[in-house]
Amino acid sequence: MPQGVATYIPFATRISSWVGPAATRHLAWPRSYGLLPDEAAELRHLQGRYPELAGRFHPAATGADLDLAVDQMSWFFLFDDQFDGTWGRNPQRATQLIDAVLGELRDPREPGAVHPMPLVRAFADLWKRSREGMSAAWCARAAANWRAYLSGHATEAEHRARASGPTRAEHLAVRSHTAGVQPILDLAERIGHYEVPTRVYDSDAMAAMRLIAAEVVVLDNEIVSVEKEEAVGDHNLVLLEQQDGRTRGEAIDTVCAMIRTRIERFLRLEAALPELAEHLALDPVERHAVDRFRTDALHTVMRGAHDWQQHSLRYAVEPADPARDAAASPRAN
Repeated sequence: MPQGVATYIPFATRISSWVGPAATRHLAWPRSYGLLPDEAAELRHLQGRYPELAGRFHPAATGADLDLAVDQMSWFFLFDDQFDGTWGRNPQRATQLIDAVLGELRDPREPGAVHPMPLVRAFADLWKRSREGMSAAWCARAAANWRAYLSGHATEAEHRARASGPTRAEHLAVRSHTAGVQPILDLAERIGHYEVPTRVYDSDAMAAMRLIAAEVVVLDNEIVSVEKEEAVGDHNLVLLEQQDGRTRGEAIDTVCAMIRTRIERFLRLEAALPELAEHLALDPVERHAVDRFRTDALHTVMRGAHDWQQHSLRYAVEPADPARDAAASPRAN
């Protein structure tokens, strides 16, 4: 992990006071689906510090709400792990798992019916719990965000299979989906027990703020993960910047400048939210929901990801493990 990188993310560091209790029980959910088959898998999962990440993303969450957020983090990273290794470079094989998960969004199963893939069964449970108490409008747009996230993984597999690889714009665009930021922002509403009014959520200003949040998370992560992705031959924006003859330090400086530019635009859009509220004639409850989304979703997804990356071993460079690579296939699920 590059050291001493000064990333401009000017939001307060926050974390739920319930992270400790959530951490003591967070292995139970992935274990119940057979997603942590041995002690080595459990150790790798623990080293990711996913309860901490959930607590940073959702600092006001407690109890079962925080447990749901932790389970979402577990699922994200266990799903992402399936695309490590050789089969993650094969679009046809990658699509098998992606389509199976997409099916849970399209076609609710008959009572008692279960999918044979553990990751798919776990997602079905996560999706069911995520929808509890939420409106039909929220469920529809949350499903759309999940579809974009899942489809992005198929596009990444296509990029890996391509001899030329992605352009910088293509890479950032697809990573802005596969980082999972939009489903995380959706879940912030669910576990915060509020909903952003549709006319605000769909506004140009809020759409821009959500995209900026996703890109900031991605760009910051590209810096942290560059050594790991270089070791396994995966695509990374820092590495793509180096293709133009820049040094590693110069490439990182370029990515840091991209983060600052986006944050500065975000702050301008944020400052204009009261005017937007007036224009849309939001009532006090709606204004409160927008403010919660601003502080407990948009701010915290950017700051929380940054702070977590300083502690997690998720991006440590690991020696190659052919046996683990062979096991990472759709049939293993």
